[in-house]
Amino acid sequence: MSTSDLTDRLLQEREAMTEHVGRQREQLERMRAIVNDLEARLSHDEHVLGELEGVLGLASQLRLESLHERLRGQRLEEVAIAVLREDRGEDCIVHYRDWFALLRARGHHVAGKDPVGTFLTQINRCSSVERMGRRSGQYRLVAT
Repeated sequence: MSTSDLTDRLLQEREAMTEHVGRQREQLERMRAIVNDLEARLSHDEHVLGELEGVLGLASQLRLESLHERLRGQRLEEVAIAVLREDRGEDCIVHYRDWFALLRARGHHVAGKDPVGTFLTQINRCSSVERMGRRSGQYRLVAT
């Protein structure tokens, strides 16, 4: 096999691999959308279930949710930034779903019919946060 033939074959392999990687990225984005939708529906259903249990008197304890304020606006921004700084540090890049999960893990609740949407809207308005890429869903704290 000549050097030219080898080069041609490697270029073909590179092109095939580039197309394969592109298809995988598209598939990953579709899967993320499915997971995001499922997570939002699950969160809603869990909330409704908790409300039903409360109304029916089946909840044996005061729900933790009622012990915390529901975050919104400037307060949501402040708490979200503090949680991310404490948990991941200044230079981390985080997907908004992971960031939202950090808030929830700390016992914080976001106001609104769509808490994830409320969270995302607020961090997009925040001057202390920058988006990484156009549609990646990833964010980073702006150095202060």
